[in-house]
Amino acid sequence: MYTINDCVLIRKTGVFPENGIIQTPINGLAYEFGKSTILGDAIYDKLREEYTNPEDLIREGKKYDVYFETYRRTIHFTINGVVADSLYGQFPYPFAIIEPLKHHVDDDSLETLRVEDTYFTDDMKLSDEAIILIPEEEREKLAERYDLTGLNIRTYTGELEQAIKDELQEAGYDFFDVNDHGYRKGLDSGTKDSEMYTFIYEYCQANGIPQKKHFYSDINYEDQQKRMEEAEKMDELHLKYILDSGLVSEEVVKKTNTLLEDRRYYKQEFNELMRQVVDQVGLEKLAELTSEFNQKMINDRELRIMANKEKEPQQTKDKSNKRD
Repeated sequence: MYTINDCVLIRKTGVFPENGIIQTPINGLAYEFGKSTILGDAIYDKLREEYTNPEDLIREGKKYDVYFETYRRTIHFTINGVVADSLYGQFPYPFAIIEPLKHHVDDDSLETLRVEDTYFTDDMKLSDEAIILIPEEEREKLAERYDLTGLNIRTYTGELEQAIKDELQEAGYDFFDVNDHGYRKGLDSGTKDSEMYTFIYEYCQANGIPQKKHFYSDINYEDQQKRMEEAEKMDELHLKYILDSGLVSEEVVKKTNTLLEDRRYYKQEFNELMRQVVDQVGLEKLAELTSEFNQKMINDRELRIMANKEKEPQQTKDKSNKRD
């Protein structure tokens, strides 16, 4: 029979937990790239003239994706298994964090406890039992950038999922295959998968812990709305960066700015102007300007992070707040 001591949180990530703290994306000023809501359609129309294969089109289109900050307030884990790639996301990350669930099951920030997606709404301070898995070839580079003192770092070669399995086996935990709905064999009676699945469900029922899926949650809806607003704002700045390059005719710049002021992004006239912008700048130069814009935004982000660190002494948030 399983108990809470048999459960571990597992998180694959591309962000190293500096000072043993996993930050929510919004607190960590995380960023991503996406197709421009303003120039994107015109760019892809032009690309289709040369690329007919969908995979080639997607690969080339990535050159024109625009930076924006990720307004997500949650950090996500699976229980005793590895998050599966799905329609909702792919997770080809180099790092993994393994943390006993017992240290956080009473945290106020625990929003939902599910085997396939347990998430918290605040930064998490890792316990002394946490294991951080990193690629062997990354250790020296990480040691130069971060203070690894006091962190339980384990290196691996090969596949990250196998390294996670090995670590769990060595520590005496069971490992399960996870899909979008839970454990792949979670509903098969008589299996360990079913035992663990049932334990988590009953534990949540007994302790009043929600099991609502993140996809259908209010916080996800609100974060997605904010994400779209941020992306649109960055897309507009990106367009203005292109217009200021001197490669677009004065007539097109003037008409575009007029429509931008009226927030008329989706009118036929505006779409035609965007096609003219792409034609006048050219795809090669547009990719170069987009790269410059993205790097400028990333540099500005780094400066803000440094300013925040200088403004406030490095402090570890008190994560001792527990559920009643």
